[in-house]
Amino acid sequence: MYEHQGIDNFLFVALYWAVAMMATLAGVYLLATRGNAFTREVKMPPRALRRWAAAFMATVVGSHVWWAVPVEAWAGKTIRDMACISLDLLTLVPLMMAWLLRLLQDRRRRVWPWLVAHVPMAVLAVVAVWQGDASGLMVMYQMVLIVVFVACYVQALRHYKRWLLMNFADLEHKEVWQSLVLMAAFVAVYAVYTTNGGSLLREYLSQWLSIGIIVFVVWRTETLQTLTTQGEIVEEEEDSNSNI
Repeated sequence: MYEHQGIDNFLFVALYWAVAMMATLAGVYLLATRGNAFTREVKMPPRALRRWAAAFMATVVGSHVWWAVPVEAWAGKTIRDMACISLDLLTLVPLMMAWLLRLLQDRRRRVWPWLVAHVPMAVLAVVAVWQGDASGLMVMYQMVLIVVFVACYVQALRHYKRWLLMNFADLEHKEVWQSLVLMAAFVAVYAVYTTNGGSLLREYLSQWLSIGIIVFVVWRTETLQTLTTQGEIVEEEEDSNSNI
């Protein structure tokens, strides 16, 4: 609700909070359930992937809450807009990066460098909220960070695809291209939120895109088949024997 135009639109308000409730239920499902509502073949996807997905759902709910706070509570529209945009960029973006990295199972990729990379943006966000003269630099830094991440992720996907062909050539693995599709959708939502000048149509678009991302994240998390090579099985057996 960038300019709160949707407040007078009953259908938009209903959709807005329905998306927040949908994200809440998705997060509770990912954390609280041990079964799998999507497929019987995958009984339990990686626990870490579930946690990152649940954390992302929590930030989706949070985003809906802080954007709905009246302008007066933020001591002005400018401060409200900059604070909400900063919160979105500092929560939704890094958590989505972490989730995307956890999808790739060829090796355990580090998440913390991308989290640390958001620290300078947090400083710029504080300056932008209180002075309003660093907003352009903050958004520019975030865009550069996203471009760098996309480039690194595409390279990681190429390596992951080779790993799949070498070790699991007889299986279908659609998660490679689906990861890129999700990234494109998320960047689209990011663009809608950061360039939205108050258009109700764009606000509707951002909510429908959010629904698509929520559904995809939960579905991809729950249907991701855990892949283990023979070498990794041997290492796990050796670790278990040493513990005994």
